[in-house]
Amino acid sequence: MGSNIVMDKMDNNIAEEALKNYSDLKEKLELALNLVDKTTNLREAKGYLIEAQNLFRGLKLYREDREELYGRLQNAFDDINKQIESERLLFEQETSRNFAALKKRVQEDVEKTIKSDDFHASREMLKELQQEIKNVKLFREQREELFGTVREAFDLINLRQDEERSAYEKESRKNHERLKARVEQGLLQAEGTHEYKETKEFLKKIQSEFKGIRMAKEQREELYNRLQTAFDILNKRLDEFFHTKKKNWEVKMQYRLSEFSAEIFLQEEKLREDRENLKELEDQLEIIVSAGKGENASIGLKGRIASVNTSIKNKLNKIVTLKSEMEELERKFSD
Repeated sequence: MGSNIVMDKMDNNIAEEALKNYSDLKEKLELALNLVDKTTNLREAKGYLIEAQNLFRGLKLYREDREELYGRLQNAFDDINKQIESERLLFEQETSRNFAALKKRVQEDVEKTIKSDDFHASREMLKELQQEIKNVKLFREQREELFGTVREAFDLINLRQDEERSAYEKESRKNHERLKARVEQGLLQAEGTHEYKETKEFLKKIQSEFKGIRMAKEQREELYNRLQTAFDILNKRLDEFFHTKKKNWEVKMQYRLSEFSAEIFLQEEKLREDRENLKELEDQLEIIVSAGKGENASIGLKGRIASVNTSIKNKLNKIVTLKSEMEELERKFSD
């Protein structure tokens, strides 16, 4: 060992420094190699070796001592680098498999969402894809490519929904104009005709045209209220007619049943509107959440959703009550 070489070419101070440096460096190298053996993190292990390597800089050592210690350090570097390279190759193989499988899945699911008319289900499918892409091992470029494909699908769904909403609004305006003329005709007839039975049937026919028709909520309520006014006017005139002509109780009961039927229909229409409104609000909330706009942007929508749910519950209870009263009246009528 170099520390045993005769030190006739060096003065005693230099020799002592070289020996002390060798002893200290050997101890620190042993400590670093021990830490490398204990850790399972290869990047951390390489960091220990780099720190040990830095200790050699500017340190006075005999050449043989330096070569001995540096050789041990280099062997440790070689071993760690081999492990890192092996780990890198395994990671590349796994990411390649993951990317190929997930890319196919993304293409298939995105194609399904493009063809589907169920925007809510499509968004749920895309959100599941986003979570899967986030959790699986991939290179950054691969992950960004898949995320980009999913984002494009989200944009397409939003565009299709906007186009559908625009078509809905156009059809709603057309339906409003047509049905408004019918309601006004029914109102005039209710105010002036003496053909009570025919007028009642005409109003019921107009009422049936509200079922399933596309129309803005405010416009639907406006026309239905006008139609209900026509019913009220006709019923009032009928009451006066029955009072004047002293018609029998059976006829009045028939019209009372018609009133129940009309009111139940009105409540069912309003219930349907509430449910449509609830679906639209939930879709809006979905868009906000998927856009990542945060809790503040969704607070108002959540409050409106809760209010609509309460309204739906109240209408359901009212419909049950009306039907019960109508059944009781029918029993009396049949006795």
